[in-house]
Amino acid sequence: MSLPADPSSSLLRRGLLWLAALTTLGIAVELGMERHWTQPIQLVAWGAVGVITVAIALLARAPSRARVRLAQIFAAAVVLSAAVGIGEHVYANYDAGPLDYHYANTWENSTEATRWWLALTKTVGPSPPLAPGALAQAGLCVLLATLRHPALCRDRASVVRTNRGCLPDF
Repeated sequence: MSLPADPSSSLLRRGLLWLAALTTLGIAVELGMERHWTQPIQLVAWGAVGVITVAIALLARAPSRARVRLAQIFAAAVVLSAAVGIGEHVYANYDAGPLDYHYANTWENSTEATRWWLALTKTVGPSPPLAPGALAQAGLCVLLATLRHPALCRDRASVVRTNRGCLPDF
């Protein structure tokens, strides 16, 4: 059963889902262009793209309570996998630091904080930490689109009457 929703919150939900979808599409294109499938660990990113795509699809048309909850679980899993991906990328860059032409002679004498900063900012190494960060953004957009979602209401009559949303029924 579809509930009347506040037009601005409905518009915001749709906007967040569009942002998540466009971000996911961009990530898929980037992964393809980078041939991000040469090592088994790289397939995790493709799995996360698939999972966030399913989460977006679950919310796209007349979501039920179960579909919203499942989308939340999927989106949270994608955010966690993206956090691991950021760590993997930074760590790979850190490992590549001594091999970088500009830092080969100074890497060992640099402070630990400087080395990690160079790895985080991709000054050294080949792995972009922002790529999995974009995947986290898509997951967060889906999570935000489910906040106070009408399908999660414990008292559906109050949503219709107040038109201000509801508290989720955990």
